[in-house]
Amino acid sequence: MPEIIAEYIDRLVNVEMRFGSGLPRGVTHRIYDAARAEQGKPLTYLAAKGLKDRVKPGDYVFIVTGAGLDPGLPWGETDGPLGAAAVARAVGLGLGGKPVAITERRNLEPVRGAFDAAAFTLMDDDMVAGRRTYCAAYRTFPGGLEADERVCLEAVEKFRPAAMVFVEKGGVNDKGVYHSITGTGRSTDKMGNAHLLVEMAKKTGAFTVGIGDGGNEIGFGRIVAAIREIQPYGRRCQCPCGGGVATVVPADVLVAAAVSNWGGYGVAAALAVLLKDPGVLHDEETEALMLHRCVANGGFDGAYGAQVPMVDGTSAQVQVSMITMLRQIVTNGLKSMSREF
Repeated sequence: MPEIIAEYIDRLVNVEMRFGSGLPRGVTHRIYDAARAEQGKPLTYLAAKGLKDRVKPGDYVFIVTGAGLDPGLPWGETDGPLGAAAVARAVGLGLGGKPVAITERRNLEPVRGAFDAAAFTLMDDDMVAGRRTYCAAYRTFPGGLEADERVCLEAVEKFRPAAMVFVEKGGVNDKGVYHSITGTGRSTDKMGNAHLLVEMAKKTGAFTVGIGDGGNEIGFGRIVAAIREIQPYGRRCQCPCGGGVATVVPADVLVAAAVSNWGGYGVAAALAVLLKDPGVLHDEETEALMLHRCVANGGFDGAYGAQVPMVDGTSAQVQVSMITMLRQIVTNGLKSMSREF
């Protein structure tokens, strides 16, 4: 039954709502189909089941996010922090896991806003974060491969995470370059080098989930050939590297969604189904607060490039409605009734 319910969770979070702004349109269903063909079962189910099987009470889980940079998105965007907060909340309340948020220094405050609104306050004191439920530890990427590697290694050795979840977190292509979905290149000195964590996870056995919406995010290395065919700049980008936007960084499970936040909500919803607890997925009031606090702390909408309460060009009402529909899928999916006719 959980797989049947997750089938429709997957479908809901893959409804594309993009406008003509230079962002690729008509690609979401093709990317999902490629990811589904590669992995077989509903993507949100695979991610939730993997987390449920591997994360035990007290285990740490890295929740990694952060996209965009100046001048367009100087403190990051609204897509990523909310999905990360939703997964952190689900892992904490549902599995007893201890979230550790990881992002760039410049993106920390919007991420903090979303986590605080989800009642998982980012704490400076790791010991306090490890003992309490309603909080999370955090780390920031300082920038540059060497410095980021030191931070990642320290975090892995300290927390020994059972799992790592990457939400709207860019991954390098085969030339070692990050890209926006429109094909512009980004330096490893500017972007948090989260692919280092994926490499470390392979050595430690930590379970990895990549959640994204374009093919340039960590996780899509599982279907790099498909992204090169589907995305307009998948094979060849607009920067001198010429390697295309498709990342080569994989994850144990890839969750493709129309908006990365929605993929995070889908994983939380699927986990709610597996745990038979609808409360594992946050409610509408929390969703609205997460978005507004993220924006108030500096988050920009990635489509408009403005500090407005939107996500990838979709309104605050759409975000709240997504939670309403997901919660209905979960509650009805878990309910049994006897009809009288």
